[in-house]
Amino acid sequence: MEYKFSDRPRVLVVNMAFVGDVVLSTPLLKALREKYPEAFIAFMGTPGPAALLKGLPFLDKIIMYDKKGSERGIKGIRQKSRQLKEMEFDMVISPHRSARTAIILAMAGIERRIGFASSDLPWLFHQQVRRDEGKHEVLRNLDLLGPLGGVPQGFEPELILPKIGPPAPEVPGAGNGKLKIAISPGSEWKTKRWNPEGFARAGRILKQEQASELYLLGMEQDAGVAAEVEDFLKGEVINLTGKLSREALNRTLAAMDLLITNDSAPAHIASALRVPVVAVFGPTVPEQGFSPWQNWSRVAEVKGLSCRPCGKHGAARCPEGHFKCMELLKAEEVAAQAAELL
Repeated sequence: MEYKFSDRPRVLVVNMAFVGDVVLSTPLLKALREKYPEAFIAFMGTPGPAALLKGLPFLDKIIMYDKKGSERGIKGIRQKSRQLKEMEFDMVISPHRSARTAIILAMAGIERRIGFASSDLPWLFHQQVRRDEGKHEVLRNLDLLGPLGGVPQGFEPELILPKIGPPAPEVPGAGNGKLKIAISPGSEWKTKRWNPEGFARAGRILKQEQASELYLLGMEQDAGVAAEVEDFLKGEVINLTGKLSREALNRTLAAMDLLITNDSAPAHIASALRVPVVAVFGPTVPEQGFSPWQNWSRVAEVKGLSCRPCGKHGAARCPEGHFKCMELLKAEEVAAQAAELL
C-alpha cells in the first residue's frame, strides 16, 4: 500500500505506560522532528507521564488520555478514538503495545499505523516492527522508524525533557557549595525497591567520605519508604519526598550531583537531566533494556543468581521467598560506584 502525505504531515506518537517509558520515548520524538521538520507532531499519553513533555520544542501538541479516570472503559475508548479521528492524523507510531491502544488507533481510522509485532492485536497495525529484546528500549523505539527509512543520518539518541528553572526555593542547603546526593527509594513495584537500610548506609558513607548533603526525593506515593530511610539516617538527610510538585521535583533533581535510585522512573528522568545515576537492579536486569541511558551511570546488582530476572517489572513479593537479589547487595558497593561518578 502506498501512503501519500501532505507537505506538513500530521503524526501521532502514543505511549500510555509509566513515566520512565514516556521519557524513553523522547529520542523517537526528536528523530521524527529531524526527519519531518515541517510535520505536526503530537504525543498521546496518560495525564501524569505525558505532562512531563510539556514545553518540548519538537512537540506541537500533547493529548491526555485519562484511561483510569474520566475516560475509562468502553465509553472512553470511543470518545478518544472520535477525538483522534477529528484531528485527521496521517500516521501514528505506537511504542505502547496494549490492546486498548491498538483498538483506539484502529477506530480512529488513522491511515498509516506502525507498531510492534509483539503488541496485543498486532494485526490492527498496518506495519509491524520486530521488538528486539536484546536492545535498549531507546533503540527499540527508534526501530519503529524502520518502515519510514530509519533514523535521520547522523542522529544521536538522547533523553530530553523541557528546559527547567532553578531548584525549588524551599530546598534547604541549595547554595551551600556542598556536593548534593539524592536518594530516591521508591518504585511502582515492591520487589524493585532496595531495602531502606541499604540506601541509608550508602548515603551515610558518601556523606562522610564526600562531605556531601543528602536529599530524599520522590512523589507522595514514595513517602512511606522514604520515611524508613530517613529513620535510619537519624537527621542526616533532608527529606523532600511528597513535598514538591513534579515540576519542582525535577528542578531539584537537576541541581543534584548524583542520584541513587532503583530501576525506576527517576533513573531515566535523571539521565534526561544529565545527572549521574547509580541504579539498583534486583528482580530485573539491565539486559532487559531499561538501564540508565547515559555514560555517566552505574548499575548495582547481585550477579550470578539463577532466579534473575524473575519478570518484566518485578512483583509484590519475591517468587522464591528469599529476595536475595536485594538482600545480598552491599551498601559499600553502591557507595563505591557512586564515588566513581563523583
